[in-house]
Amino acid sequence: MKWGYLMTPSVQVDFNAADSERVIRLLPLTKSELEAQNVELEEGLEVIIADDELWARARVAFHDGMWVAVVGEWLDSSPGDD
Repeated sequence: MKWGYLMTPSVQVDFNAADSERVIRLLPLTKSELEAQNVELEEGLEVIIADDELWARARVAFHDGMWVAVVGEWLDSSPGDD
């Protein structure tokens, strides 16, 4: 199911905690952030990941014992900033 940006759950990340340019480790509070949006943390979930300056559309995956977001598309601005 492909969601629009406004329906896609969003989570804060630290882009400095990246395994590569496209694989970002999720923060320990990610599960709580998603639950507050009535979403369960699971593989394949589409999310918007963000910090104060960068935004990306990504898919959640479980790699090497940790939850990560695999970037599918870098965004020019925060979703909803039209």
